[in-house]
Amino acid sequence: MLDDFPTSAADLDPHAAPYDFLVVGAGFAGSVCAERLATAGHRVLVVDRRTHIGGNAYDEVDAAGNLVHRYGPHIFHTNSDAVFAYLSQFTAWRPYEHRVLASVDDMLVPIPINL
Repeated sequence: MLDDFPTSAADLDPHAAPYDFLVVGAGFAGSVCAERLATAGHRVLVVDRRTHIGGNAYDEVDAAGNLVHRYGPHIFHTNSDAVFAYLSQFTAWRPYEHRVLASVDDMLVPIPINL
């Protein structure tokens, strides 16, 4: 299915019906915007300098069959059941419990701090 989509400017048909929206960037924000617009019936073109979606939270399987985090490890965290349910339509999750804490002013806080 994805083979039908253009992967470079040279693949675009200049005679095709115009797109309603251009989304620049296929990371989390761009991918969600594009999906929401397409679900609403709009024609959406997503462009990204990389050949994959997901931004830095991209995984791939190497030649030996190992799952590799190309851009380093990544953790997605939310307390929102709605966000978790929405994203679960598009991905499988791996169980993970974040256990890294630092002592700051006699309090234990997660590291990195934004978790």
